[in-house]
Amino acid sequence: MIRRTARTLLFGTLALTAGCRAERAEPPRRVLGGMITLVSASPAPRPEGDTAVFVVLADSLIPSDALGLAIRRGRAIAVATRDSLRLDRGGALRCVSCHLEAGTKRGALPWVGTYARYPRVDPRGGVLTVHERVNICLRRNLQAPALRPDDPRMEAVVSYIAFLSRGVRLGSMVEGQGDDTLTVKAGDFVAGREVWKEACASCHGAQGQGTPQGGPVWGRRSFSTTSELASWPTFAGFLRGHMSAGGRRSALSDQKVANVTSFVLRQARVK
Repeated sequence: MIRRTARTLLFGTLALTAGCRAERAEPPRRVLGGMITLVSASPAPRPEGDTAVFVVLADSLIPSDALGLAIRRGRAIAVATRDSLRLDRGGALRCVSCHLEAGTKRGALPWVGTYARYPRVDPRGGVLTVHERVNICLRRNLQAPALRPDDPRMEAVVSYIAFLSRGVRLGSMVEGQGDDTLTVKAGDFVAGREVWKEACASCHGAQGQGTPQGGPVWGRRSFSTTSELASWPTFAGFLRGHMSAGGRRSALSDQKVANVTSFVLRQARVK
């Protein structure tokens, strides 16, 4: 459910967002980088006909101007995050470690349609902008410093996310957003260790340290304890749909996914 706010919300520096105002007597409130409608952090289920179709726009639709350059740079940052942001320390993950195929893979935490859901009301009642959400990912998953809303690198990432959301109505849900679900709700740590050795270690390392084929999943260079991936349902759903022997869902049973999830999430990681 979308609800209008009577506060005045002014847009940030992105040319992609159209200027709009809603007047009231009290002083205006500034929210960078968003649209004027606030979306609930946990939107109510929508009728099937009110859900947008998952569409990845062709590169030919990227404009040949400054905005187009920002969009392409944003995608490059997502793919080569550590080099693009010059991160010499901290984690070893990239944006595409979680948002597969540069945020365009259905069911793999895609960015398609994401921009239309910001700014949103967070669970604590505050306002969360798309810029702030990007910074949360940088801190929790990449152990990277936050970027200012007007930093060209932040503007590039947000431009790319906004491009992937082109044509999606404000507040709409999109097919294939989020990740997979699991029929099993609990796993066995000891059995999970065996699944790890058999099916995961070849890509992610015996000690979860990561290899050229797969990023680290525990230890000081992996995601933190405050990351969404440290949540059992999120990690298990992501693993089930996209990390089971190359993304073949039948490669591991739901129980084996649950077991290896319990094993991985009990390993040490940064806070």
